[in-house]
Amino acid sequence: MNTNITFDEQYHLLTGRIFMVVTRFLNQHFKNSGIDITKEQWTVLAVLWKKDGVSQQTIADETGRDKPSTTRLLDNLEKLGYIERRADLSDRRVNTIYLTKQGKQSEKKIMKAVDDTFAKLTADVSNKEKETVRKVFNTIYKNIEK
Repeated sequence: MNTNITFDEQYHLLTGRIFMVVTRFLNQHFKNSGIDITKEQWTVLAVLWKKDGVSQQTIADETGRDKPSTTRLLDNLEKLGYIERRADLSDRRVNTIYLTKQGKQSEKKIMKAVDDTFAKLTADVSNKEKETVRKVFNTIYKNIEK
């Protein structure tokens, strides 16, 4: 196969090296901003900020995680006071996840840190290049879904 990407670049892409570095960078930015969550926990909060009161399965699906990983994230977010679990009224086997007051009030501060991090990561990247990356990632995602 003819490609403009070197073996090392393919290796780093397939092993997720850039994503690991970005995760580390965002986690450090959270810490420096006095935010006591991780990138993984932020993805759960982001789902709830869009629609509060969803099932654990919805969170797992939206964040691309399995149930055990989602359970651990929810356990930790609950301990930190960001979320609470409530038994679903129609099916007691299902927990519905809600933001606490702290979880709701933290959105602005956390999203400012996310936005600042993204700005630093893309400081020398043009809007056209960002759009190209977005399109490429969408294409890769669609290829995986096939």
